[in-house]
Amino acid sequence: MTKPTSEPAATDVINGTVITARTPVLLQRALHPDADPAGTPVFGDATWRLAAALPDRHTSGQALTWVRYPLPLRHSCKLYAFALVNVVDEAPRLPNARTGVPGIKTLTADLGYLHPFTVWLVERGIRRFGDVGQSDLDSYYNHVTDKTGVSTSWKRKAFIAVQRLHAYRRFLPEHDRLPEGPIWGGASAAELADQPAVRKTENSTLRIQPEVMQKLLSAALLVTGTIADDLLPVAQRILAMRALAHQVSAHEQRPRFQGAERNTFSLGHLRRLLCAVTTAGLALPGRRIGDQIVLDHVGFATAGWFDREFLHRNVAGREVIAASGIPIMPGLFTAAEFTQVNDRPWREGDADAPTVLELLRHVTTACFLVIAYLSGLRTGEALNLRRGCISRNPTLGMVFLSGQQMKVSGARQDRSPATIPWVVTEQVADAVSVLEAIAPGPLLFPIEAIGTRDWIVDGAVSSRRAGSLGRDIPAFMRWFDSAVAPMIGHPAIGTDAGGKIVAPRLRRTLAWHIVRRPGGTVAGATQYGHVHTRIIQSYAGRADAGFLDEITFEEFLLRAETLHEDYRRLRHGEHVSGPAADAYRARVQAAERFAGLAITSPAQAATALANPDLQIHHGALLTCVYRPATAACRDDTADGPVWSRCRLTCANAARTDRDIAQLGEHADNLRTDLAIPGIPAPLRERIRDRVAEHERALVAHDTSRPGATSECAQ
Repeated sequence: MTKPTSEPAATDVINGTVITARTPVLLQRALHPDADPAGTPVFGDATWRLAAALPDRHTSGQALTWVRYPLPLRHSCKLYAFALVNVVDEAPRLPNARTGVPGIKTLTADLGYLHPFTVWLVERGIRRFGDVGQSDLDSYYNHVTDKTGVSTSWKRKAFIAVQRLHAYRRFLPEHDRLPEGPIWGGASAAELADQPAVRKTENSTLRIQPEVMQKLLSAALLVTGTIADDLLPVAQRILAMRALAHQVSAHEQRPRFQGAERNTFSLGHLRRLLCAVTTAGLALPGRRIGDQIVLDHVGFATAGWFDREFLHRNVAGREVIAASGIPIMPGLFTAAEFTQVNDRPWREGDADAPTVLELLRHVTTACFLVIAYLSGLRTGEALNLRRGCISRNPTLGMVFLSGQQMKVSGARQDRSPATIPWVVTEQVADAVSVLEAIAPGPLLFPIEAIGTRDWIVDGAVSSRRAGSLGRDIPAFMRWFDSAVAPMIGHPAIGTDAGGKIVAPRLRRTLAWHIVRRPGGTVAGATQYGHVHTRIIQSYAGRADAGFLDEITFEEFLLRAETLHEDYRRLRHGEHVSGPAADAYRARVQAAERFAGLAITSPAQAATALANPDLQIHHGALLTCVYRPATAACRDDTADGPVWSRCRLTCANAARTDRDIAQLGEHADNLRTDLAIPGIPAPLRERIRDRVAEHERALVAHDTSRPGATSECAQ
């Protein structure tokens, strides 16, 4: 909270609240449980920091700095901002608005686009919003539309900012109300900016290429399931001492002292830390030199937050350590044993304390990749996860993930076992357990670098920023490809043709993979069927239609593309075999009537998908002409085939020439999978059985072809 400025010159009332310099700004907004009410802004503050009213902990910069706004209109802008924040009942709603009340992020962004309007008004000599006339608004319209060097999106948002100010006029003092009646002829901001197609029906987020995503997922699972286990014991000891170091010097600013002042500061910190270490019953890190055990200066400096040169050169410091009587344990802060993957360790050479902390950043990034990708969570939803978010139901055999859901309102924001949790896989639960072993507080992804003061202190109430993942994910990929993959023979992740891999692309890619479920690596061939079931179970509770819409559109696009190709190939003589061959031909012919059908909403896509004539599903081994009554895989909770329960003898099975052509390639892919490190023995046997099944299916298809000879049957 900044120092309040002087009292308003006149008494202003906003929505029944008399405004004074001490009026709380967040009067009608729910505060986050972690927020400190004493630190929330009041009307007279020069800066309004609104983060306390944010539902998440991964967003920064939600502040209004009033010195930016021209002085003559500054008080008027503050009154309007107060109304935006506190008018929550019957708040004015602009056309196409997604919510009834603008969120904190929306209103701060909106006021940013209002700023040019206030500057323009003052330059024209207008000192109050109430003095603005329709002719002024028309002039501002020309000013914005004629502006160069800005996008149509910027212009649209500039118009929205003024339209919202006009919509709130009845809540503002009379001298701050824009003119009555519709402005700019009642046209929408998108029409004014010549950008009518703002709400797009297709998600423009680029998918990650299947081969890249499969290798990235395989790498992340290897890190969370194997590499993390090698690092966690050492990491926890380092972080325990680092926490003590910050605790004993919590109020120190750690200035860069020079000379004697620097030594005095470091010596005092050392004495306080050694007392805390003794009280906690910890040991100091050491290393062996021949038959001697000496202090690990690098490890102790890293964990204790010291200048390494001080420990090396300061005689008084060495004497204090020796006099403390604290035992020195060799290898305490050094990782030296690394699990073998594919008969080779994933790392050569010891990892000292700085290296372990560096590797931990990659471990937490791998945890994010596994959690976000295998659950379908939005980036912010994953970053706001908290300790204890995993629960299990032994009766149902399900793993639940609790957390805060974004882009919904009211009670639906809270996903918990008492409401509607996410249903996830064991790999997600394992990644969460890794983070719980590292995180210093309730948030699983604390802000800032691991082990820093901000990570320890602020990380309890503020989470890692989404923008940092734009650096961390590429860094993880580079590290894995250069340091791990060559050591164990894992395929390099490589680069994606769609450009940099950022967090939002994971959710989009998962929808594609769930629907199309490509073969190839084990991560792709064995994960997606199970993930599909869990995702549908999780999102079927109506708490988040967004991700199901993604899946529905992907399913319809795939079905339309496939049927078109089926029809074309059937006309050119493609051979179809199997119990459902006749049904396949009939449905493909009937589907021709859907040509030219326009799908503009998720509901239309879902209706089209439910049509029996479109129930043709191409799998890895066969094509399913799905009919529930005769399906061997029938599951009352599923709307189509359950591939994990597919039977080759099912009455719904058909095999096209494409299926047969893919069988040989798929068998080769499965053989490649056998070479991937870390495959459990039972899974290895299952893959071998699949290869044998492919070979039998190839023979059966050829012998059913018209004109097949007995020689072909052999």
